[in-house]
Amino acid sequence: MMVTFVSQCEKKALNRTRRVLDAFANRIGDNTWQTVITLEGLGAVKNLLRKSASKNTAVSCHWIRSRSRSDLVWVVGNSRKFNNQGIVPVNTTKRDVLKSDWQNNWSQAFSIQVAATLAALLHDLGKATVGFQRKLQKNAPRGLPDTYRHEWISLHLFNCLIRGCTTDEE
Repeated sequence: MMVTFVSQCEKKALNRTRRVLDAFANRIGDNTWQTVITLEGLGAVKNLLRKSASKNTAVSCHWIRSRSRSDLVWVVGNSRKFNNQGIVPVNTTKRDVLKSDWQNNWSQAFSIQVAATLAALLHDLGKATVGFQRKLQKNAPRGLPDTYRHEWISLHLFNCLIRGCTTDEE
């Protein structure tokens, strides 16, 4: 199995961890190692790291499943240095950066969704006209002007649908 080790150790624990991991894996960064290893070898690495662990030790092991997928296998030491997936948090804040309290509270979100869906449907209906379809044929002459623009047809279809409506619900 291909694994990656990530160290977030501090002080003396960093040197002890580097000594253990350098014996088993190739260092690919300051605090990152990668190797192909068996389950028994992985267990040996974990035991050696546990024996030398202190409060400043924090090492995660990730099993690389494919190019885009890896799974957290274990964490030795301070697991608070990693999130639930074993990823190192780089920057955190308690501020509401997404402004979810007021941005996602749209009162007209459903109406906008219906209008966008209806616009897309009517736009496609505008393209279904005989004139527009003739332009798409292989033997059609290049630069042939539209008799009627398909957007214009879509707009008039929409006007026909809402004629006589006085409220949003209608």
